[in-house]
Amino acid sequence: MNLKDIVIRLEAAEIQRILAIEMDSDREQALEFIRENLLKKVKKALESH
Repeated sequence: MNLKDIVIRLEAAEIQRILAIEMDSDREQALEFIRENLLKKVKKALESH
């Protein structure tokens, strides 16, 4: 897989979840969010170009 710069669009609910994770310092939720949301978006962005 070739790496490159990408732009990821986050919906308001995803931003809210990120901010809640940060406020709670919840490492498990942070990892879950990365795996369930960000990783999928990154992979999709890298595949589409």
